[in-house]
Amino acid sequence: MIDYLTRPFRLYASFGGRSTRREYWLFVLVVLAGLVVAGALMEVGRAPGSKDPSTLGIAAAALWLCAMLLPGLAVRVRRLHDFDLSGWWVIATLVPFIGFLVAIFIGLRAGEATENRFGPDPRRVAG
Repeated sequence: MIDYLTRPFRLYASFGGRSTRREYWLFVLVVLAGLVVAGALMEVGRAPGSKDPSTLGIAAAALWLCAMLLPGLAVRVRRLHDFDLSGWWVIATLVPFIGFLVAIFIGLRAGEATENRFGPDPRRVAG
């Protein structure tokens, strides 16, 4: 389980190979958890009586999203590779609304159970 959590960060700029659905969804959960922490900082750092979120929380969210951009793209490309699609399809995830649907599709579709042009089945590869 720890390997699935750390793999997207160890391979943060690796667009080759394949990734499992578990690795993808755990990465999504880590990103969302970071945004929850940033949201909490927005509330905690708010000036008394103010309705404006704190600058610290906004900065934390912006930094977190910037830090997660490259590993997020890489894990999505590797998921696309898992079902033998070109990584260029990741561009579809950048289109408003459609991108959300494509990201869900990437996370739900099962990969090929055999080796494909991007490598062996990641569920059958040790380590």
